[in-house]
Amino acid sequence: MNKTLLLTLGSLAVASFMTACGQSVPYINTDTEEECVTVNKKLLKIDTYIQMVEKTSAFHLEESSIAMLAPQMTVSNNKPKMLRDAVKKKAALEAEHQKLGCEAPTK
Repeated sequence: MNKTLLLTLGSLAVASFMTACGQSVPYINTDTEEECVTVNKKLLKIDTYIQMVEKTSAFHLEESSIAMLAPQMTVSNNKPKMLRDAVKKKAALEAEHQKLGCEAPTK
């Protein structure tokens, strides 16, 4: 009786573990996720840059552009050109973001 009970409980435990492990796990492409994270970080950086340029007066932009950490956005010190270049860069990154099928970035 004890052996039968022990054998039954043991087989039930094994069957329950096998059932739980047999379910398919969704495939996640980690390369795409890493690219999405990179694109999201760049988009957030561009948004911050655009806000900073919009809030800064044209007189102080030349000085602040030297101190900014984002020289790859533009090569100009002219405020309208800086904004235009940043918007173009943002549009290109948003197109790449959509092409990768990423979720919307969180701010």
